[in-house]
Amino acid sequence: MRHKNADVTRRRIIVAAGVLGAVAAVVAVGALIAGTFPRPADLSASSPSTPRASATASVATPRSAKASPSTATVVAAAAPKSALVDTAAATTPKPKPKSKAAKPKPPAPVVPPLGMARVLSGSRQVIVATGPKLGATHGTLRIFNLSGGKWTQVFSATCRFGTNGLIDGTKRKEGSRTTPTGIWWPGTWVWGYHAKPPSGTLMPYRPTTAKVWWSDERNSTYNTWVVSSRHVSGEHLVDVRPQYEYALSSGYNASPNQVVRGRGTAIFLHVFDPPDFHNGLSAGCVTLSRNDMVRVFRTMDPALKPCFAVGTERSGAGSIASY
Repeated sequence: MRHKNADVTRRRIIVAAGVLGAVAAVVAVGALIAGTFPRPADLSASSPSTPRASATASVATPRSAKASPSTATVVAAAAPKSALVDTAAATTPKPKPKSKAAKPKPPAPVVPPLGMARVLSGSRQVIVATGPKLGATHGTLRIFNLSGGKWTQVFSATCRFGTNGLIDGTKRKEGSRTTPTGIWWPGTWVWGYHAKPPSGTLMPYRPTTAKVWWSDERNSTYNTWVVSSRHVSGEHLVDVRPQYEYALSSGYNASPNQVVRGRGTAIFLHVFDPPDFHNGLSAGCVTLSRNDMVRVFRTMDPALKPCFAVGTERSGAGSIASY
């Protein structure tokens, strides 16, 4: 009987120990589960409405507890956007590429009038007498002024040449009654047999007198205006009427242009010869009506450094396009 009671008591002790062990295991599991979850105070501190506290909560997390992916997402979402941007890149503007300075356009080339190859350097006024071809005895005289980079015609009139017409100026011979082609600096003054020039004359004016000659002597006076009380070989200008009522030198074969003795002298621009004198044609000069010569005096301007040109309108020798 006693032995039977001892067996019962042993069984009860074993059952009680098992129960206590199970309770202890449950308590241990509960403590472990409680340690893996944040406390309510910690949950309230990590609310998205208080971003600063999230940093504190993350510091307070025990080292042994690793943040779960869901916790990292909450912290990243709670951080302000500015913290996720490189502040240096956001505040420093990107340098703008330097724009290349536009190169100034070169000025448009000045095109000489009437297809001329050139105008004498520095001249801003050109007097051009042209005929249709070599041998022509009639043509047109025009005056152009350079203004604003363009040549503008300011004068036009019919003109006449020598009785044997136009000839290449490099081949002309004295006494041939031909008008040479070429381009030259004319004289720096105009003249006539009146004491005073027409009103509005721009060039300096010289009246001819009994002492004035245009020399063809073979010395330093060749093809120049000479004042002398003795006779000078050439033309006694005051005697040539009506042609030299108004006149000027074309500059042909005269200084400062090339001078070649034997090519001729006294190639002028003057008033028409009388109709009964070689049919109104000259010994080689370019001629205009009296009224047109007055207009030339009022148009030719020393301030523009005028140059004088004679030529044909066809290409080739003697052409204004070949100067």
